[in-house]
Amino acid sequence: MFYWGILGAGRIARKFVAAVQQSGSTTALAVASRERARAEAFARETGVPRAYGSYEALLADPEVHGVYVATPNSLHAEWAIAAARAGKHVLCEKPIGATLAEAEAMFAAAREHGVWLMEAFMYRFHPQTLRVQELLGSGAVGQVHMVRTDFGFVLDRPADVRWRADLAGGALMDVGCYCVSFARMVVGEAPARVSAAARWSASGVDQLLAATLEYPGGAVAQIACDYITSFHQTAQVLGSDGVLSLERAFTMPPDQPSSIQLWRGAHFAQQETIVIAPANHYRLEAEGFAALTRAGHGAHGLPEMPLVETLDNMATIEALLMSAREGRPVDVYS
Repeated sequence: MFYWGILGAGRIARKFVAAVQQSGSTTALAVASRERARAEAFARETGVPRAYGSYEALLADPEVHGVYVATPNSLHAEWAIAAARAGKHVLCEKPIGATLAEAEAMFAAAREHGVWLMEAFMYRFHPQTLRVQELLGSGAVGQVHMVRTDFGFVLDRPADVRWRADLAGGALMDVGCYCVSFARMVVGEAPARVSAAARWSASGVDQLLAATLEYPGGAVAQIACDYITSFHQTAQVLGSDGVLSLERAFTMPPDQPSSIQLWRGAHFAQQETIVIAPANHYRLEAEGFAALTRAGHGAHGLPEMPLVETLDNMATIEALLMSAREGRPVDVYS
């Protein structure tokens, strides 16, 4: 059994705990908050056996194998590095850090202390995403020329931490990172240059951002994310010999099937619907990460969120925000 310690007691931590409590190979052993009463309430309501009033106390628990970092974005690097120094494996909520430099420091700490560190993009473990990768790998749409993806919803809670610039909030960091990740997964390389436009909130974070990403091999991606339009999250891959489309690309309901729409051929082709059975991708992510820690860093053949993609995505996010602020195209690795 892989025992999790949960750093943070917010909404995403509750989703993660609810999922791992259904698992036969991982479980949540402890939760920590900087307010002990909040940690105790979380533990009581979710069935987690141990509650700590500080992150340091949880990291000192010898029975915790790995930690799930579910703090605000601005605290990811600090506590992922502290967890690595404590000898704990680290699954860190997306985006992995606030900057590329933070991400690089986090991975350096994990290497130094011999632990796994992975960015928690749960959609990468869902059967729908794995099937998309399989289809594209087999040439189902031919050469990929364009990717379109978007993720948005109305964030109508003014006190939500995602509205706070000092906590590295904003639509791109919160949901646009999924779009960046999906495009990087599909195209297979980092973009060379990006151009973005944004609408800024009174608190200083992007409430809407739309962008074009240009890749060295010639592919182009168009992404959009926001906090001010009705809920949506779609993805489309357009290739030389077909089109693949997802109506629910990232947060597939665990109790409902999802589907992939596929059109094969360079000309008009009949639509093919591939139905994917329901799955809880938070549980699959937790179980997959535990399996990775046992398998080591060799040729394990397991689903994962690769380090190189995480670093490319952080570099892309930084470039997108710079482009939106300065009103000009920005090279990703300048």
